[in-house]
Amino acid sequence: MKTSFFHIITLLFIYSCTSNPLWNDSYKSEEKLSGKIVLESMNSDTKTFVWLEGFDIHTQTNDQGEFSIVLNDFSNDISGSLNIYYFVHNYILDSTSINFVNGRLSSNQSQIDNDGSLLETIYLKKILSCFSNYQSDMDIMESNNPKIDYAITAHKSASISQYMFIMGDSINSRSGLIFYNSIDDSKVLHRFSKVNSDGILIQDQLYPVDIEMSDELTWTYRIDPNQLSLSAGEYEVYPYFKIEHPYLPIGLVNALGGTNMFEFHEEYLNLPCDMAAASITVN
Repeated sequence: MKTSFFHIITLLFIYSCTSNPLWNDSYKSEEKLSGKIVLESMNSDTKTFVWLEGFDIHTQTNDQGEFSIVLNDFSNDISGSLNIYYFVHNYILDSTSINFVNGRLSSNQSQIDNDGSLLETIYLKKILSCFSNYQSDMDIMESNNPKIDYAITAHKSASISQYMFIMGDSINSRSGLIFYNSIDDSKVLHRFSKVNSDGILIQDQLYPVDIEMSDELTWTYRIDPNQLSLSAGEYEVYPYFKIEHPYLPIGLVNALGGTNMFEFHEEYLNLPCDMAAASITVN
């Protein structure tokens, strides 16, 4: 009798040492992380990019700002604290720390509940607002001096990079526009250049620009119809600018699609960014 009792105690001890001290993780075929993200522009329909480091899993929010990441690969042995990042280009990057043990959610958490849901809604703060109320039925290509203005409001001091056209000692124009036709999903890139009085072609250049919190700016983009070939149709026109975030994990950049996403390239429009485009007509 004593021998049998000893065997039972021994078996229970072995089981307690080999079982996973989590939320019954050994019985789950999958786990998930979920939550809700609200942008400072409450009426924005911009989707937030969500990326979990270590696992290198990503998704984006739905129309209600909700996300869910399924964890069903338990073959890795990741243990420790990992960050889940929330990214929109013109917002401050934010993250939440999640604890893992052997690739599974640990029971030692402070920011998610037992179901893997964030305990609090994530509120992302805007770096700058970009808005254009340019909406015209007139063919912009027939204008004598075609240009588009964008109203910029800085909600936080930041460094950005953008193309500028400089002739002489002053900035004549911003440069770098992407024309998007939603009907055929075509994109046309335009950068401004001009021949000066000496017959020398002056081209735009990429410059660093510092903006200060509460700055109210107007960015004027000039257009040269001779350098731009657009078929007839309606276009959304987006300005190019690159915000220099203090820290962007390389894994996040790769998950977004690589460095091309941040350059003056067609892929730039796939970068999540909350801005109001100009609207033009080409006849």
